[in-house]
Amino acid sequence: MRYFIAVAEELNFSRAAQRLRMAQPPLSVAIRQLEQEIGASLFVRTSREVKLTEAGEALLDGARRTLAEAAVAVNAAQRVAAGELGILRIAYNWSAGFETLPTLGQAFKRRQPDVELVAEEMRPKQMTVALRSGMIDVAVALYPEIVDDFSYDPVRSEQIVVVLASGHPLSGEEAIQLDALADEPLLFPRELAPRLHDFYVELCRVAGFEPRESGESARTRWMLGTWDVTTVALFPRSVAVNLPRGAVAVPISEPSDRLETLLVWRSDDRSAALAEFVAAATSAFAAVGQPS
Repeated sequence: MRYFIAVAEELNFSRAAQRLRMAQPPLSVAIRQLEQEIGASLFVRTSREVKLTEAGEALLDGARRTLAEAAVAVNAAQRVAAGELGILRIAYNWSAGFETLPTLGQAFKRRQPDVELVAEEMRPKQMTVALRSGMIDVAVALYPEIVDDFSYDPVRSEQIVVVLASGHPLSGEEAIQLDALADEPLLFPRELAPRLHDFYVELCRVAGFEPRESGESARTRWMLGTWDVTTVALFPRSVAVNLPRGAVAVPISEPSDRLETLLVWRSDDRSAALAEFVAAATSAFAAVGQPS
């Protein structure tokens, strides 16, 4: 098609060959082969001139469109291969949605504005299943489950806060020692996020007490607007940007352990867009003094 267009525009085989940077005989052979394949003459050739036949004129516009579409397709393939185009599907745990995920998304969009990001909130166990099945490409997770064929990269480390009602006796403190919460129902059911649950349990044991478990997830109360004076829960500090009505966030003074958010993806995933997201995410919080 490219050879045909060059001859049709130049109406001269010698000039067309020069334009294509090739010898004239192979060009003539290629045009004859095209005519044989189509079953029609495309040019009227005389010793003095070359003219398009009606069949040649009919082919020219379509040939130009075909080459233009092929160039677009090749460019799209090249951009996908370079991580500049496509769709990246992200799962995130609930607390990451307040500040962490938006920061990562903005950092990535500055690098690759034409890659579409599709985000969905998930529990840790759901993330594992979704990654394995290919439903998602990467997870932004707080203490995710550890799986052999997954890769992990920490992106953010945060101070722990306790969120409690403004009417709670400890709500006015500048910081709270963890053992002051020994009588509070701090923990969510373990099956919701096993590793995060165990992390909190170990923190409480180091502080000298066995934590009590709440029958209902504080996240559920937060989302349903049923947070009350009996609801006390531990979270990463970033949730304080949008607290439930009537709630306050107070930093935990001891122990000094921090909550880590990690990226998780399949180790065999060679997607360029994924690699770009990992690169953007691992540096996003370092710029504001929170190295991964």
